[in-house]
Order: sequence, then C-alpha cells, then structure tokens
Amino acid sequence: MTKNKILIVDDEPNVCQFLAEYLDYKGFETVICYSGIDALKYLQTEPFDAVLLDLIMPEMNGIEVLEQMRQMNIFVPVIIVTGVRDKKVAEDAMSLGAVDFIPKPIDLDRLEQSLIVNIKNLQ
Repeated sequence: MTKNKILIVDDEPNVCQFLAEYLDYKGFETVICYSGIDALKYLQTEPFDAVLLDLIMPEMNGIEVLEQMRQMNIFVPVIIVTGVRDKKVAEDAMSLGAVDFIPKPIDLDRLEQSLIVNIKNLQ
C-alpha cells in the first residue's frame, strides 16, 4: 500500500519537523519546504495528496501560494495551519479552495482527521 504524500510548507523549521515526525509516525510520507516559492516548485514536479500551508511566510504568504496554485491548475487539498486567528483570512483561504483552517497550536487529532477525510474525498 502506498503512503499518502503530504507537502508541509512553513518557514519555521521546528514546526515542519514536528509535523513531519508526527505524520510519518501516522503512516504518511512527508516533504518539507520552508517557503511558498519552493512549495510551488515541488507542486509542479511531484504529486502530493495534500498540502499543509502556513499563512505568514516571507517572500510569498500562504494566500499568495494558494492563488498561484489555482492559477497553475493545481487542485490538491490544502489545509491552512497557522497562528493567524482572523476570520476574514480564514474565509479568504476557504474561498480560494482551502479545505480546512487549523489554528496553532495544532490539534494533531483534528489535523489527522482532516487529512484522512480530504484525501479520501479526492480519491
């Protein structure tokens, strides 16, 4: 059985490492990148089953990454994982196609369930 492949996009290495270790333990395959620009490069060259995307990053924020993904016809489930707790920002992300909005500190059970549900809906 192949593992579902998750792209983790966050400019904080400790957050990426924490998520990768947890998701690897739960049976997912993970790839980490620390910028939106790198995320877009990965998404153009490798298939992913879902993306965990931070909003506040230098150079290109998560909303801009999501907009670029849609312009590039990349429709992978995107779960926003962020410290931002602004309802308007959450609505903007959802209107661009994000499938969930999970605030930091991250509820790992909720994250895992969101991944399972949204990957299953894609298949």
